[in-house]
Amino acid sequence: MESRAPLALAVVIVNYRTPDLVVDCLESLVPQLPSRAGVVVVDNASGDHSIETLQAWIDGADTATAEKVHLLASPNNGGFSAGNNLGIKRLHAEFYLLLNSDTIVHPGAISLLLDRIQRDAKIAAVGPRLEYLDGRPQVSRFRRRGVTSEFIRGAQIQGISRILRRKNTPIELDEPEQKIDWVSFACVLLRAEVIKKIGLMDEQFFMYFEDIEYCLRIQRAGYTIEQALEARVVHLRGGTSSVKKNSDKKKRIPAYFYQSRTRYFTLLGGKTRLISANLAWYLGRAIRLLKFLRGKTAGSRIPGEWRDIWKDFLMVQPPRFTSTDEISHRTADL
Repeated sequence: MESRAPLALAVVIVNYRTPDLVVDCLESLVPQLPSRAGVVVVDNASGDHSIETLQAWIDGADTATAEKVHLLASPNNGGFSAGNNLGIKRLHAEFYLLLNSDTIVHPGAISLLLDRIQRDAKIAAVGPRLEYLDGRPQVSRFRRRGVTSEFIRGAQIQGISRILRRKNTPIELDEPEQKIDWVSFACVLLRAEVIKKIGLMDEQFFMYFEDIEYCLRIQRAGYTIEQALEARVVHLRGGTSSVKKNSDKKKRIPAYFYQSRTRYFTLLGGKTRLISANLAWYLGRAIRLLKFLRGKTAGSRIPGEWRDIWKDFLMVQPPRFTSTDEISHRTADL
């Protein structure tokens, strides 16, 4: 770990076999970085041409860019949390921007995010407005996932979603201003002093649900999560994981999604909470099936989900929240 004064900003980008996307991301990002900033691209043991492609881009960049961008090769693919943790520990900074490889940063977004988080010391995390390449907005701010939201997700019926709107996970952009429980970690700005206080990301989440769990820790520590809608970032979605693509095409979702879901609900309240969430999902799905049997259009389904939601149920460890000693050990290099 570098001993000099901390950077104003460190950006962490995790790559897994998406080097061309990373290059596009860097080309949009680097020109708007503040002078005291650095970028760590963590390659999660891609095993392809990623390292060579990214190193060639760095070598071909101007001196100022080459000095800012660091390439770090992980010996194994530990997942999204593990990759980001490696990047966070690589550079000492006041703020950390976690950025997906499948993002393109609009001009001015970085300064807008920094301005928002620096306004109030109680803000620990700020997300931008995520959008598609054509400018359409993506839902990127959310309420906590819970038992009721699993019922809504199982039912996939607009009337139920409307009635239980305040328990539905997504917060649409046209909804009135309200408390945000978590923002998408496709792009999020984090305060370093909060990372020191609550610890690094939970590496037992390979991918998905780690952002929800981390934001819950932020709130338990007394901080808030905000969104700066004026800061715009394109999120190509599906560039880093097949979950979104499979869901859209109604294909079976990879096991790691459900393994992370199991861990999340177990951390919330043990196996009792997980069982409650699964039963709520089944109830919602039963209502959806009744609608279908009555000849009405019902929401689409993902194959095998009724079984996959129990993934790792027998193997999951009982909930264990990070102690103060563990936090000190895990963040000693920050």
